[in-house]
Amino acid sequence: MIALSIPERKDFTSKLFLQNTFDSFLVARASFTTGISISIDGALHKDYFTDAEWESMEQRDLARWSLLKPLCFQIVRGSRLPEQFNIVFVLSRANTEKLLGDGGFSFSAEQVGGLFLNVRYDRGALACTTGVSFTSFVMDKTLERAWDDMVKRFLKAREIIWEEL
Repeated sequence: MIALSIPERKDFTSKLFLQNTFDSFLVARASFTTGISISIDGALHKDYFTDAEWESMEQRDLARWSLLKPLCFQIVRGSRLPEQFNIVFVLSRANTEKLLGDGGFSFSAEQVGGLFLNVRYDRGALACTTGVSFTSFVMDKTLERAWDDMVKRFLKAREIIWEEL
């Protein structure tokens, strides 16, 4: 797990809410505090979607950021900054499997509960924190290090400046 401070808040939030930078991530949950508090559960509800829409989804447990981004942008936009927001991104199952395959790891994707990227803004401070969950106990920390390195490369490739905390 690493924690990264994001000094260029305006650039980052533009990439988060207005561009497609994070669109491939899934969202486990998001919360926003403005004049009120709003919480979003990223779990998809099958009955809402048509059969064709449901079948076309690559992963059917969590919503992609591209689906939630317009709603979240409406929550934070305005003349005042939000007091805080927290978005918990999850790497898709397909991308998790790719990372595991490319890295030659000894455990399967089924053993990985999720690869997380937490984006937290709180009264002017913006930070990203990584995390890995497993479905069973694993002593091997190589996946955590690989995920941390992948997130750093992801941010650098998108010209997002960060500083390790």
